[in-house]
Amino acid sequence: MDAAIPGTEAPAIDRFQLAKGLAAIVMLVALFLTPLPRELSALAVAGLLLMSRRLSSRTMIGSVDWQLLLLFACLFGITAAFVKTGLSQDGLDWLAARGLLPDRLSVLTPLTLAASNSIGNVPAVILLIKLVPDLSNGALTALALLSTFAGNLLLTGSLCNIIVAERAAMSGVTLSFVDFARSGIPMTLATFAATVGWLWAIGLLPF
Repeated sequence: MDAAIPGTEAPAIDRFQLAKGLAAIVMLVALFLTPLPRELSALAVAGLLLMSRRLSSRTMIGSVDWQLLLLFACLFGITAAFVKTGLSQDGLDWLAARGLLPDRLSVLTPLTLAASNSIGNVPAVILLIKLVPDLSNGALTALALLSTFAGNLLLTGSLCNIIVAERAAMSGVTLSFVDFARSGIPMTLATFAATVGWLWAIGLLPF
């Protein structure tokens, strides 16, 4: 069965560039496991990728989605500005006064679900880490897992979802908010239930 979209052609695969990209990923992961600062590791690998005799630097840089990078930068800037207003700290103080700090699953689960689908899962993690810098390793692990799965709830829950929708639209496929929610909501609830149960069962974080 041919799953190709009518009127479109599959892009040609440059096997050399594909292998080069995979090698760069492996190298970057290996560097992340060393004491070298991650930003320097990323810059070093990016510099090596730009050193190509087959693909000009102008062509490579022109292929970068600069609008997407700007969106990421703006999200982080807005999150940092929101922290400086003190409103988020007031909210955390309100929760702390009622014993609702994000150090257990009964608080962290709904908090990550709500935050990830309002400001995005990555900005939500950055915000929580800034507000509660002394989270335990168990809480950080739970935050990483839950925020990732929470981003699958709605189309706006993660920038990855938006990227997929935009790429699909460029290929003539429409992925609406409702269409995404039909699959995203049950999938997120199922993965949340499994993740919470696993975290509680191994004793990583109390409920």
